[in-house]
Formats: sequence, structure tokens, C-alpha cells
Amino acid sequence: MDRLIYTSLSGQAAIDQRLRQVTNEVSNVNTTGFKSSYAAALQTFTYEGSGFPTRYAPSLTPPLTVNMSPGAVETTGQPLDISLNGTQLLTVQAKDGSTAYTRRGDLHVSADNTLVTSTGRTVLSDAGAPIVIPALSTVKIGTDGTVFAQAQGQQPPVFTPVGRLGIVDTPPNSVALREDALYRPAEGQTFTPATNPSVSPGTLESSNSNLFKSMVDMISLSRQYELEVKTLKNADDLADRSSTLAKVSP
Repeated sequence: MDRLIYTSLSGQAAIDQRLRQVTNEVSNVNTTGFKSSYAAALQTFTYEGSGFPTRYAPSLTPPLTVNMSPGAVETTGQPLDISLNGTQLLTVQAKDGSTAYTRRGDLHVSADNTLVTSTGRTVLSDAGAPIVIPALSTVKIGTDGTVFAQAQGQQPPVFTPVGRLGIVDTPPNSVALREDALYRPAEGQTFTPATNPSVSPGTLESSNSNLFKSMVDMISLSRQYELEVKTLKNADDLADRSSTLAKVSP
């Protein structure tokens, strides 16, 4: 009986976690560069000790691994809008001062003349420093991530490089979600500076969430949860009947 109750509660916990994920995907279906997360990630662990060195056991890890499949790319024509090709990430500075990563490419110049994302995160260069834009400059970004600025009224009109976006390559299944909705390397993984940074200026990548699929998932999860609750109720009823039979037995 205890096993039935434990199984039901475990199922409810898993469904609740996945339901939160799907709800997050629905709410971010129009968020630039948003990536959904896998329901669970399968990893293999090695048992250390004497005996055969091939003791491997698969294990499901918490669903923090990010699904890096591309979203649709839309042309905006804005010089500070960019989309990253492949699974590359843009390096930014989080609120706590740590280094984090994002796929958001809707950039602008802040009041203190630094390049930031639309959420206010400072964009870092390939040297790890904020990219400072000269005041009253026209800015554009090259296909390799180089940021160019042209001073107002400069003659002849020449764009001068002021920095290069910090772009990193990510191995498969190596991107994990932070609590602030930015990205970090998954446990045991590292990101390396992109050998061939690939940027598409004047475009934005949309969310890779599928609204219709997410809605179907929500309905399916709700029904699964109802079944788990019924299983728990049945287990409780069986426990009551067993207790009654035990009392009336001679």
C-alpha cells in the first residue's frame, strides 16, 4: 500500500514540475530568443570501486537542460537587432555581477553609453568587458559580431570598431537554465569562445516554443494528474477497508 501511495505522489510531483515548464513556455511564446527546456535529461553515471570497470547506470536529471533548437528568424532591419546562428550564445553580465549567457538579440545603447539587452543586461565583449559606445554615434554590428561606431558629423563617414561581442560555442545538451532566465553551462560542462562567431544583423530569433503543442501538453498533464489523484484516493480506500477487516477478524 505504501508503495502505491509513494508511486502516486512521485507521479504528481513530476507532473507538477512539467506543468510549470509548459506554463512558462506558453507565457514566453512571444519572447525573443526564448528556449524551452527538456522534460528530463538522461545522464549516465559510473559506479566506482572494485570489480568490473563498466558499471554504468542511467539516471534522469532535473529538467534544467535547455532545448537549443532554433526559433523562426524575423527580419527587422534594425541595426542593433541580431540573431545568433547555430547554438551559440551571447555573453552578458547578470544582476549579481556574474557572467551569464542569452539568446536575446534585441540590443540597444543605454544611458551610460554601454551596449545592453532589452532586459537591461550589459553585453560583454570577447575580452569580458562592457562594450562602450561613443556618445552620439551611429552603431552597427558585423556578421562576425564586431561592433562599429561612427561619430556624428565625422568626415569622411567611417565606421570604427569599438569591440566584439562575446559569443561562445555550446556542446550538445550543455546549456542549463538559471533562476534569472539567463543561461549557464550545465554541471560538468564548459563554454568556449566561438571559433567562428556567426551573427545575422537586422534580424531577431523568436521563441522556439510551440503554442499548440504546449496547450495539448497542458491538457494531457491535467488528465494525468487527475488519474494520479484517483490512484491516491483508491489507495486510501483500500487502506480503510484493510483496517476494517483487521478489526472484525476473530
